[in-house]
Amino acid sequence: MAIMTHRSAAVASRAVELALRGKQFTVEDVRRGLDDPPSRQTIYRVLDQLAEDDWLRCSGKIWHPDIKADMLGDVDDQDDGRDGFSLSADDLLDE
Repeated sequence: MAIMTHRSAAVASRAVELALRGKQFTVEDVRRGLDDPPSRQTIYRVLDQLAEDDWLRCSGKIWHPDIKADMLGDVDDQDDGRDGFSLSADDLLDE
């Protein structure tokens, strides 16, 4: 059985991963994290779409987390026993 890869999805996954970690990054940082990176043009198209969807923003040649990544990236993995406001990622992604 052949394994099908979706290079654009891999780009999006890598960029969102970096953004959720609160890191700024460049196109080369995305390329380095992929086994079979697509063209730079494809990477820019995917990053532009993520920016349009409020996951990323670009300043010069540096990409930064935007509102969705900031909100989800602030989630603490430890349960401190307090009940309060919670946010589901599904609520953010539904359009």
